[in-house]
Amino acid sequence: MNEHANSRNRKHVLFSLKLAAIMIGSALLLTLARKQGWVDADQVVRGYNVVMGLALAAYGNVMPKMIHPTPPRSIHDATLAQAIARVSGWSMTLAFLVWAALWAFAPLDVARIGALAAVGTSVVVMLGYIAWRSVARRGKGQR
Repeated sequence: MNEHANSRNRKHVLFSLKLAAIMIGSALLLTLARKQGWVDADQVVRGYNVVMGLALAAYGNVMPKMIHPTPPRSIHDATLAQAIARVSGWSMTLAFLVWAALWAFAPLDVARIGALAAVGTSVVVMLGYIAWRSVARRGKGQR
């Protein structure tokens, strides 16, 4: 592994650790606020889900930049991997922004179902795009 790859890996690990620290810190602060009587249990659930949604949206935003597989066999393979990563990143980012918005503003029952539906839709979009690109590639006679 070269120094550039090590530096990139280090940045990704640090970014992930920062997001984890924000999520843990938020959970601790919400727990403290609950014990002090400043917020009720529903607000703790909402607050933590908003933080988690925003953190995962941030992670989805940098996800396409995290791909560093073995060198591609061709330019087409490299562009395909980049396109799939880009669609996946945007899909996850938007899903978790919807997640955060639902937990912030929607009634709890709607937030519970809607947030899961948003993430599920994101997964379907990602898998559909991968399948679509795979079929299109086979149609062109490429492996």
